[in-house]
Amino acid sequence: MSTHIRDTRKRLGMTIYDLADKLGVTAGAISQMERSERDETIQMSTLKRALKAMGADLSTEAQDAPMAAKHLLTARTAAASMERELAANDEDTALRIAIQSLDHFRRARTRAEIQDFLRTPRPIGDDRWDTLLATAIARDAKRRGIRPPAWTRKPALTEEWLPATPGHPAERYLDMIRAAAEPELLDKGILIREKDLAVA
Repeated sequence: MSTHIRDTRKRLGMTIYDLADKLGVTAGAISQMERSERDETIQMSTLKRALKAMGADLSTEAQDAPMAAKHLLTARTAAASMERELAANDEDTALRIAIQSLDHFRRARTRAEIQDFLRTPRPIGDDRWDTLLATAIARDAKRRGIRPPAWTRKPALTEEWLPATPGHPAERYLDMIRAAAEPELLDKGILIREKDLAVA
C-alpha cells in the first residue's frame, strides 16, 4: 500500500480541491486516485501525472519515508535517535530504540517500505552500537528472506559487550547470557538473548 499522492499533497499543504484544479478534474476524481493508490489498483501513468502536477516524481517520492508516514522507525531514524540518547548517556533508551526498530522493520510490508527501512544510516559513532543495530537488522532481514544490505556487514567487536549494562557483571551472569545469546550477535561479541530483542 502506498500513499504518495496524499502524502505529497499534505506535505505541500494542498487540499483535494487544489490538486483537482491543477489536474483539471473533480475533487471526487482526486479522492478516487488516492483510494486506488492505497488499494494498489492505480495506473502508473495516473500516479505519475498526479505527482508531476505537484512538482514531484515517482522516484523522489519513493525515496521519501513511507515508514515515517506510518510513524515507524527506519534504520536511519533509529541510528540518529540512538546517537542522541547515547550523547545523553542513556544506554537503556538507546537499546529500547534498537529493539523497537526491529519491531518496526517487521511491520514493513511493501517493497518501498522495506527499501526505506534498509537505507544506509549515518554511523552512531560507537562501534558497539553500530554493530548491534546492523547485525540485528541483518539477522531479521535473513529470516524474512531479504538480502541484508552491505552496510549491515560489521566486523566482530574486539571485546565482548553486554549492552546497557553498567559496571562489570559477574562472570557467572555473563556465562548465563552467553549460553542463551543470539548466535549472530554472539559471533560479533554482543551478549544479548532473543527474548531481549523483543518489544515488551
